[in-house]
Amino acid sequence: MKKLIHVPLIVAGLLIVPVGFAAERSDRGLNAYVGGGVGYYRINDDDFLGEDDRLKDNRHALRAYVGVEAGRIFALEGAYTDFGSTSDGLADMELTGLSAAVVVNIPLLAAIGPYGKLGIMSWDRERSFGSLSSNDDGTDLFYGLGVRVPVLPNLDMRVEYERYAIDDTDIDLASVNLQLRF
Repeated sequence: MKKLIHVPLIVAGLLIVPVGFAAERSDRGLNAYVGGGVGYYRINDDDFLGEDDRLKDNRHALRAYVGVEAGRIFALEGAYTDFGSTSDGLADMELTGLSAAVVVNIPLLAAIGPYGKLGIMSWDRERSFGSLSSNDDGTDLFYGLGVRVPVLPNLDMRVEYERYAIDDTDIDLASVNLQLRF
């Protein structure tokens, strides 16, 4: 029976040690960072097309971002994302957006930091179907999950997934980014 009591204590100790190392890294105050990356996205647009037509495509996106982090735990981030143009037969779409997000890093390990983000994107979209075209813009929420891995003392690599719902257009974006911390 005494051996069973020690098992939870050992497991709790093993979980606290990595958090302690990560917390040691996180006492750096406010730090700025810049980054950029490339991503691959899947799009599904049911809003503009008829019932028989669906714009489904996979394309690349480019992004640049800046942010301020507090102790490597919390960050505020602004980004510009260019989803480029995508087409399917007569249907074409171009999409860009400016976003602001709150990023929360989970200090599990000293070297690897998973994170989540929640933000708002102000977007501009141009769509056409044959000779018909429309421009619209709006603001919608988005969320994301990712992992940050240090490459050099002030350079991190971020691998992330983000989900945007722009009107009836769903965009799933997976990206790889490099981030320089100051």
